[in-house]
Amino acid sequence: MFAVPGWSVSSSALKQQTEPAAQSQTQDQKANSSSKPNNKSKKRKRDDNVTKSNVGEMYRRHIEGEKPAPKAQKQTPTKAEKRKPDQKSQGRSVQSAPKQQDQDNTPQKNKDAESHSNDLEGADKPSKKQKKNKKNKQQKQQGQQSEESPKEAPASTAADSLPAAPPKTQAILTPLQQAMRQKLISSRFRHLNETLYTTPSEKALELFTANPELFDEYHAGFSRQVKESWPSNPVDGYIATLRARGKVSVKKGAKPDKSRTQPLPRRPNGSCTIADLGCGDAQLARALLPSAQKLNAKFLSYDLHAPEGSPITKADISNLPAEDGSVDVAIFCLSLMGTNWVSFVEEAWRVLRSDGKGELWVSEVKSRFGKVVRKKAQIGARKPLTKAEKKKLKKKQAGEDDAGSDVDDGEIYAEDARPPNDDETDISAFVEVFRSRGFVLKTESVDKSNKMFVKMEFVKQGGAPQKGKYASVVPAGAGPGKKRFIEKTADLNNTMTPEEEAAVLKPCVYKIR
Repeated sequence: MFAVPGWSVSSSALKQQTEPAAQSQTQDQKANSSSKPNNKSKKRKRDDNVTKSNVGEMYRRHIEGEKPAPKAQKQTPTKAEKRKPDQKSQGRSVQSAPKQQDQDNTPQKNKDAESHSNDLEGADKPSKKQKKNKKNKQQKQQGQQSEESPKEAPASTAADSLPAAPPKTQAILTPLQQAMRQKLISSRFRHLNETLYTTPSEKALELFTANPELFDEYHAGFSRQVKESWPSNPVDGYIATLRARGKVSVKKGAKPDKSRTQPLPRRPNGSCTIADLGCGDAQLARALLPSAQKLNAKFLSYDLHAPEGSPITKADISNLPAEDGSVDVAIFCLSLMGTNWVSFVEEAWRVLRSDGKGELWVSEVKSRFGKVVRKKAQIGARKPLTKAEKKKLKKKQAGEDDAGSDVDDGEIYAEDARPPNDDETDISAFVEVFRSRGFVLKTESVDKSNKMFVKMEFVKQGGAPQKGKYASVVPAGAGPGKKRFIEKTADLNNTMTPEEEAAVLKPCVYKIR
C-alpha cells in the first residue's frame, strides 16, 4: 500500500485480528461450562413444525382449541454425556498448557494455545446447520411413513369412489359451516344410494362388509331425506296396517267379509311370521316388537348390515337364511334396489307359505315405473255408437229433417275423455314379472294416492312359478312333466327377456350438480 498524508498508520499500531476472536471463544466456553441448567437461550424456538401428517392436529389445537395429545419424550443426552467431550478437550488443553508455559512463558504463546483448544472443541461439537439438516431428514421420514400407511390398507373400489366423509368435530360451527357440512352429508348419501341401485346385491353386501360405517351414514342421510321432502313414510302405513289386522280375529267356519278389515294370515296355532326384506334400520320391527306378544306375531328383519344390539339379521335378500314356506307375510318397502331385484321376488316366493294365503306387500317409488303410453290417434278419439243410440239418432233425424236442423256432433259421437286426476303410472310390466314368479295381484290393494309411492299386495299361488330358478318345482297335486292349459298359454304370452325384466324398474340416478 502506498502512504497517504494524514491517513497512513504505522505498523506498530496494528493489532492481530485473531486475538479478539480467541478471547470471545474462551468467554463463550466459560459461559457454557458455568451456565446453570435452568438458563435458556435468548433465541425463541418453535416446536410446531407443520407437515402433511400433523396439519389436522395443528388445526384442532390452534383453531378449535383442543388440547394437544401428550407427546412421547425424546431421548436426549444427559448432562454428563454432554460434558464428556468438553472434559476431554479441556484435559487436552490443560495438559498442553503447562508444557507450553514451562517452555515459554510469553503471553502470545498462551493465547495461541487457548485458540488451539477452542478449535479442538469446535471439531467435537456439531454445528447448527448439521442439527437443522438432521431435523429436516427426520420430519421428511415421518411424513413419508404417514402417507404410505393408508395406502397399505385395502379398500373396495366402490368405497373409494364415494366422496370423502366430513370429519367429526365437536366444535361449535357457524350457520354457514353447518350448511356446508349438511351438503357434504347429502352428496355422500346420494352417491351411495345411486351405487346401491346400480350394482347387484352381492357387491353391495361386500361394500358394507368392508366398510360398516357406510351403513350408518346411508341411513342417517335417508332419515334426513324422509323428514325434509317426503309427504309420508310407507313404513308408517305398514305399521298401522299390521296393528289393525293383528287385532282382528276370525271364528272357525266363518266366511270372510271383504267389506271389513281382513285378519292376518295365521298358522293353525294362531301365530303369524312377518319378514321385512331390506328392513334398513328395522323401524317396523322396533315399533311392533313391544306389542308382538299381543299380536301373536314374530318379526324377521334382513339387510346388508346388522349393527350390534339391533334386531337385524345380516343377509343378501336374494339368498335368505330362512326355511321354505316359513313366512306368512313378506314386505318389500323401497328395498327392490339391486340390479338383480327379480331374484328378490323369487326368494320371497320360496319363503312364503304355499297354501294360497302367503301375502307379499310391495311399496315402490313412482319415478321408477314408466308412464302409460297412449297413441295420438287415441287421445280425443270418438267411440262408435251402440244400437240403442243409433235408433234414437234415426228418430231424431226423422223428426228434424223437415226443420232442416242438423244434429250436434256431441250427440252423435262421445269423446274418450279421461278423468283429469287419473294417475298414469304404468305398473303392468311390473305386475307381469310378479305373475310369472307365482304371484297374483290384489287389484283392490293398488294405491296410487300418494304423489311419490305406489302400494300393492300380492298373494302366492299354489302352483309353481312359470319363470325363474324355482320354475322347475312341481306343484302339489300335479303329475310329473304335466302342465295345465293356463300355464301353456301364459308361457306363450310371457316374452320378456331377463334383461327386459330387470329394466322394468328404473334405478334412482341423481343429476350431477
